[in-house]
Amino acid sequence: LVYRNFAGHEALVGNFVTDIDGTNHGGKRWFEARNTGAGWSLYQEGTYAPDIHHRWMGAIAIDGQENIALGYNVSSTTLSPGLRYVGRHAGDPLGTMTSGEEVLVAGSASNGSNRYGDYSAMSLDPEDDCTFWFTGEYNAASTWSTRIGAFKFTDCSDAPDFSLGVTPANQSICAPANAVYTVNVG
Repeated sequence: LVYRNFAGHEALVGNFVTDIDGTNHGGKRWFEARNTGAGWSLYQEGTYAPDIHHRWMGAIAIDGQENIALGYNVSSTTLSPGLRYVGRHAGDPLGTMTSGEEVLVAGSASNGSNRYGDYSAMSLDPEDDCTFWFTGEYNAASTWSTRIGAFKFTDCSDAPDFSLGVTPANQSICAPANAVYTVNVG
């Protein structure tokens, strides 16, 4: 679970793998719970499984503008284990992942070990609160490797959410007179 505190509400996002059709076809089930002051409730949920490939070992996060990104492993009998991610913008219809699936790294070999790694993580860069950092495992050879990647939504801006104005822009004074400025914060 990832927790965020926004103006007016708190949010928790999470994910897990689920059998989407009763045939052991793994898909990513994700959700967002919110607390607007009256307690926690389910705000939205969805399952992402757009094709025959399995999606598992996921990680999820929510940025400062409430966009959600979901990263995961993907594989099948015809696709070596790789890493992909998908997302949704804050204003998209609830319960949908609309940004389109992106490949972080394609796998190029089957897993030959008796154990696949058991970690992935999605975090927000504290510098801009827009850049998602995702790490997970994929197969470049018969044993798994780790990949770290970064991405952000094009509508997420690291521009300041405030403005400063100073009047006058400059002044000439002589000691011991005071320089008086008005600072406007918007």
